[in-house]
Amino acid sequence: MDTNQIKHRRLERIGFVVVCICAMLFHFTYEFSGENYFVGLISAVNESVWEHTKIVYFPFLFYAIIEYFILKPPFKRFFISKTIALAFITVVMISFFYTYSGIIGTEYLIVDIIFTFILSALAFLVSYKVFYSERNLEKYIVLFAMLFVGQLLMEILFTPFPPDLPLFMDSETGVYGFG
Repeated sequence: MDTNQIKHRRLERIGFVVVCICAMLFHFTYEFSGENYFVGLISAVNESVWEHTKIVYFPFLFYAIIEYFILKPPFKRFFISKTIALAFITVVMISFFYTYSGIIGTEYLIVDIIFTFILSALAFLVSYKVFYSERNLEKYIVLFAMLFVGQLLMEILFTPFPPDLPLFMDSETGVYGFG
């Protein structure tokens, strides 16, 4: 393992801790901000499953930007690895929540918190493994750019304009998005 890979590994571990802490904070930043509209675009505004994807998605994205400037890795490879991890976060969080709550018939806060930590660790692992894989993913950069932009737009726009689906409904109030 070369020094860049060791540095990358260390930053991924630090990122895991940072994202876990920020995920807990992003659950409350909208409320703490006095319900600031712009803060609500990147943090949870209600208790819907969709809004909870943002509490891991955005801290991971913001940390990835910082990590890029520290590591200065090949852009396309880094971008693709982080885009795959961001998609992984959203898909796995939604899938896990509906699977476990559907099987046991209810949801538990402690399970959600533990899973958030596990999901954060897995997202960094996925990103790291994709970055160091031997696959030539760079040839699909346009596809990954479209995935990134599409997902980012959904993460932001589905708060002020949520689809009328259970995924976007606050489980406690029945409200969608900002309400």
